Amino acid sequence: MGRNMLYGYVIKDGHEIVAKFPWDVGIVAFMIFPDLMQSTRDFSERLKPLITDPFFDLIEMTPIADDLEWNKVVELNKSYRKKFALALQPLIINKGININAVDEQERRRAVEFVISEIRRAGMRGLKAVGLCSGPNVEGPNKEAATEALIKSLVEISSEASKYDMKVFLETFDTAWDRKRLAGLLPDTVRIVERVRDSAKNIYIMWDLSHAPLLNEDPSVLRSYPEFVGHIHIGCGKRVGDKLLDTHPGFYRPGALNTEVDVAKLLGVLHDIGYRGSISFEIRPEQDQNPFEVLNSGKGVLLRAFQLYLDMIL
Repeated sequence: MGRNMLYGYVIKDGHEIVAKFPWDVGIVAFMIFPDLMQSTRDFSERLKPLITDPFFDLIEMTPIADDLEWNKVVELNKSYRKKFALALQPLIINKGININAVDEQERRRAVEFVISEIRRAGMRGLKAVGLCSGPNVEGPNKEAATEALIKSLVEISSEASKYDMKVFLETFDTAWDRKRLAGLLPDTVRIVERVRDSAKNIYIMWDLSHAPLLNEDPSVLRSYPEFVGHIHIGCGKRVGDKLLDTHPGFYRPGALNTEVDVAKLLGVLHDIGYRGSISFEIRPEQDQNPFEVLNSGKGVLLRAFQLYLDMIL
């Protein structure tokens, strides 16, 4: 099978126009199916709805140690030829793995964990890994933490390059919810610039759902086109006076992003010549069917694509 089957239709100056979506579309598997983070039992069967869905080109997944289950995924994928990427963000956050630890022993352990997962993914043929920084640090240790992060990313990216893998450093909020060290895009660019002195295969992953928590919007990408390697689309959430990084489905209570935001992002990506993938990162809330969230997201992307076509035609 070829690339995604997303087409947009608009009428412009009396002409009917049909256009194919110009970017690969991905899905963060462990967000739409949260139970994938709890167990890899029957992993291939639970991943099957995403592999067989022609809407998606790329599936982002946490590590799977079970070789038998991975082989089943490979066998199933022979008919669909989806791409896979390794996602380490949830493990880094949930397990307290700190690649910007000022303590050298702690930093070294964190890097060894990341590198071990990269090696396994690289030997399986995966070509990209997503990760995030450790906890944010304020005050006199911030500079030391930043230097530790740069050192770790050089080591991680150098290892990934042996398998022709790209490294995507995802920006997160620094003060609201996840509170990561690498947050605002300009600050993260300065970090990646330093890493690129030694390793050229590192890029930034920018997430639309994190934008409200960072007080950014897609226009910030215009200044750094050469650093943008991967894009996530989804929603931040407001609960009272708090902003949360819980990735609710579009138009859920408190969801902060809409198809208008997605369309604006597509317009910016078009203008900067972006050629990477765009992945959904959306999660069912309590008692919500994952396919409800998945299908509403598809509708949002389709409408955003129509708005985008209106902008550029």
